[in-house]
Amino acid sequence: MVTFLITSVVLLGLVAIAIYFWQKPANQKQTMELPPPVHGRGLFADAPAELPALPPADVSMVSKTLDTKAAAEALIESFPAAPDRNSTVRMLHAAALSDDAATYQKAVEAALRAWCEHNLKDLSASDLEALFTSEFWVLSSDTRSSGAGFVLKRALASVRRELERNHHQ
Repeated sequence: MVTFLITSVVLLGLVAIAIYFWQKPANQKQTMELPPPVHGRGLFADAPAELPALPPADVSMVSKTLDTKAAAEALIESFPAAPDRNSTVRMLHAAALSDDAATYQKAVEAALRAWCEHNLKDLSASDLEALFTSEFWVLSSDTRSSGAGFVLKRALASVRRELERNHHQ
């Protein structure tokens, strides 16, 4: 019985080796060639040689941004006189719309200062934190990822810690 098993394994091995050598080797000299180009043009051959001139910068948009920043700074300056829920929301939103990280940071600091002095009784710590975070996302992606945006993120993290510490006392 063992002889039959060994003989069949050896025979099966010989058949596998015979099939391996019996196969025709692949022709190494064949190469795949691309068909010749039909039109002989590049991918962007129809594109004009010169790019059209860009339109001049929209001056009204630049002045609108400067007006928004000036309005936000005016709201930040007038905020300590009468801080309440509506003026806080309006100030933070204007600062976020100015798309300037430093202006938004000033607004956050003014709101936090008013909250710590107990002038914002109608805003809880979690409401204020949610407001800071939601208005932060109004800033453009470029502003949030800039160097000033990094400083703003660190300031918001410290504000968050301050709110949590004062909230639990």
